[in-house]
Amino acid sequence: MADGHEVELKLELDPKDAGDLRCHPLLAGAAASTRAQSSVYFDTKKRALRKAGYSLRVRRLDDCFIQTVKQAGSGGAGLFNRPEWERSIPSECPDPQALAATPAAAIVGPDRIGKLVPVVESRVDRTIWRIDHQDSEVELVLDQGIIRGGGEERALNEVEIELKRGVPGALLDVARRLAESVPLRLGVLSKAERGFALADGSFDKVSKAAPVAIGAEMDVAEGFAAIVHACLRHFRLNERLVAERRQPEALHQARVAMRRLRSSFSLFRPAIRHSADFERLRGELRWFTATLGDARNLDVFLAGNRDEASDADREALRAARERAYDRAIEALESQRFRDLMLELVVWTEGGDWRRHRKARAPLAKFAEKRLDRLWRKVRDGGRDLRGLGEEQRHRLRIHIKKLRYAVEFLAELYRPAALAQKRFAGALEGMQESLGHLNDIATARTLVERLGLSSALAERPAAGPDEEGHHLADAESRFAGLTRIGPFWR
Repeated sequence: MADGHEVELKLELDPKDAGDLRCHPLLAGAAASTRAQSSVYFDTKKRALRKAGYSLRVRRLDDCFIQTVKQAGSGGAGLFNRPEWERSIPSECPDPQALAATPAAAIVGPDRIGKLVPVVESRVDRTIWRIDHQDSEVELVLDQGIIRGGGEERALNEVEIELKRGVPGALLDVARRLAESVPLRLGVLSKAERGFALADGSFDKVSKAAPVAIGAEMDVAEGFAAIVHACLRHFRLNERLVAERRQPEALHQARVAMRRLRSSFSLFRPAIRHSADFERLRGELRWFTATLGDARNLDVFLAGNRDEASDADREALRAARERAYDRAIEALESQRFRDLMLELVVWTEGGDWRRHRKARAPLAKFAEKRLDRLWRKVRDGGRDLRGLGEEQRHRLRIHIKKLRYAVEFLAELYRPAALAQKRFAGALEGMQESLGHLNDIATARTLVERLGLSSALAERPAAGPDEEGHHLADAESRFAGLTRIGPFWR
């Protein structure tokens, strides 16, 4: 059994906004205490604890040492909900007796405790406020300092809002109230995850979508929440690389994350559409995703036409790309977007949609019906690919994308059919890519005309009947594979 269950919302802020946080009316009258603290995270050289989903930390407060084991829990986009085991220990070294009372002992038993090594270190000034809010007790923590791992060091400026007593809704309302006047962003990495990413050299790398923790025992609301959190985490892990480095692949993954999120709204529509906020949130997601589109189109066009472009073309394309990234980053840094991200977490966890009977229905049965519906659209649309017009092919590609994302979201429900699921998803991806190439050709024509590029580039996208025929033939082959596999989820 866990000693406790930590429920907290993790947020990030710019250090220049820390003063505004300290002066927020919500904290007026609440006593604040500030202490320096240092923490060291331990693991084996092969990261046995981390691979098993645990972290082991020894924290020093004055002359006291506290050892904490945490298990990866639900959440991962702002909201963290996880078991933890905490004990006072006599020194800064991991204590075998305290460790023996936790599940981590099965991974690092008495014979292996000597193999634990320090991997990550954090040093922060921690300010704590305790406030009563909505019949609940909430602890608000501001951490400012540094974290080190693998010879790398990064600044830490985090806000943690932890529920000490009461209901999670109070925690979420505190975050919403703070965000009205303090620019806050969802935090998706725990200190341990951030530090280990530094130590392993993955902190500055582009992140792809990870599998979603879906279970057959879940109801529809739990399944939808797990998918939303996974999409938000995927996005936030790439957002910084877009804003700071303008990395094309990071922007691509950020855009994929938003499209997956929008697809989750479509997949779960029968259960969430009754909410008063459903259409507005969909519209806001559509707005933001659109701000990334031009930059992505220019990245794709530049990558495919670099050799054919003249110096003047390349300069025009680079200038257009910079303007497109400027617009995307402006949207990223807007209060409108920050509010949207936090509101999505609040709405997902406590929105009025959760009271609808369909939100409480078993996930597996609901998923089967939704997959059937998506499959019919793809099956019917793919029967005559060559007879479809450009707009019809575009709509079919959207249906394929939605089905592919749904299959990926729900993969854990269909483990007995894992091989068929993998083949089905692969055929969907191939078909999507083939039709995507056709869409890229159409987009290229538009870009050439809009930017007034040279005749060589103007002719290239338009003069491709052989290329278009190749992509159509590949899409037809992939579709034939899909129909042979059929609806594996039945």
